[in-house]
Amino acid sequence: MSKQWAKEQVKRNELQDAVERAAEWTAENRQTAGLIACGALVAVLVVLGLIYSVSSRRDAAWERYGMAIAQAYAGRPEQALEQVKSLAADAPSSPATAHALLLAGDIQFSRAKYAEAISAFEAALSDGPRALHPYALSNLALTHESAKQNERAIETARRFLDTYPDHFLAPQVHAALARSLQAAGQSEQARAALQKIAIQYGDSSWAAWAQSKIKGG
Repeated sequence: MSKQWAKEQVKRNELQDAVERAAEWTAENRQTAGLIACGALVAVLVVLGLIYSVSSRRDAAWERYGMAIAQAYAGRPEQALEQVKSLAADAPSSPATAHALLLAGDIQFSRAKYAEAISAFEAALSDGPRALHPYALSNLALTHESAKQNERAIETARRFLDTYPDHFLAPQVHAALARSLQAAGQSEQARAALQKIAIQYGDSSWAAWAQSKIKGG
């Protein structure tokens, strides 16, 4: 067994541990299922699938992303954000950077820094791989809603639902659409959205939530 191999093995084991801890952090720190889809969790799963097959240069980018989520997990959001900023500057076209931007958006969202979160999600949507687009777009819709940007939330939610109607994130985006329509004073359209949720999602908790909102006026 060479020293180089042992060094690389330790390095990879440390990164895998960091990714696994980040997944636990993500699960424990979701505010509610109806608030924001966690791009960081999806990114973690992708990292686990790709970390051992990318080139050495890309491997370094993924490692830096892993360190960012480890710092976030450890309660050091500022350091995590600095890591993301540095990664974006050094490797703007790397898929790892797009995943890191989703993480940055989640961090900023959790601190109610919605303008910064929107900027991060928009960058991930613009420059990231297509596989990440539904996560970035759903996060955008939910962040617009939380920022009380009702018209933008409505527009983004409809864009998501038109593009990804069968995505597993569609119910919570649909709920965000209904809430944003109500907040924008479009009561009839909000009621129609709630009725569609109640019908489309069957016996799910989303349907039950929509029914309760309909009954409650």
